[in-house]
Amino acid sequence: MPPMVTKITAVGDCNTLGASELEYNSYPERIGAQLGADIVNLGHTMATSREGVLKLQNLLGEADCVIIQFGLVDSYSTFRYSPYVLYYPDNPLRKQLRSLTKKFKKTCRRLGLNRLLGEVNVVDSGEYESNLRKMVEIAQPRLTMLLETIPNHQRQRNTEIQRYNSILDDICADYDNCFKVELYTYFEHNMDLFYQDLTHCNSAGYEYIATAVAQKIAEIGPKSKEGK
Repeated sequence: MPPMVTKITAVGDCNTLGASELEYNSYPERIGAQLGADIVNLGHTMATSREGVLKLQNLLGEADCVIIQFGLVDSYSTFRYSPYVLYYPDNPLRKQLRSLTKKFKKTCRRLGLNRLLGEVNVVDSGEYESNLRKMVEIAQPRLTMLLETIPNHQRQRNTEIQRYNSILDDICADYDNCFKVELYTYFEHNMDLFYQDLTHCNSAGYEYIATAVAQKIAEIGPKSKEGK
């Protein structure tokens, strides 16, 4: 393990937080166990890169390595005219508004308005890239790992997931301490092994991600571009 990597902050969506009984026993905690590093897990269910920017601004702490994993929710297609209510920072009013928004979306889908008036990504790809760049800027000069979003068992979602994953390459090319961790292809070839449901990793899936990230950190070191 590179000696400078002792405190890691991970920010992302439900697969960073950990789903169901694996909450806070996801890949960040397992990376910490493998590397002997302290972990701060800022994952949040249904979070997008919008929440990621806010969380890193407020909660980055003393990390010397930052792991960023968004795209699952950002790339999701939804009714063109649906509002978006942030999950962070949260409050009772936002919770009520999200409940109303969810009902609104279901009604629109049932009435065929999605098909009639069109759909858009929850966070369009331009804003997604901008948000990730903001997070990388906040993290600099720390070692920063951008994780690919894994494929979904709802296979119609995967074209957009792959498109959003491709954005990571351009971002990593522009920052000396920013590296991508490839996950999509291996998970695509092991869909029957790594999932507890259509979307979320099981323990074996989180263990694979943790090992892939830990090995990447060990290869490149906190101040090196070697191996990128």
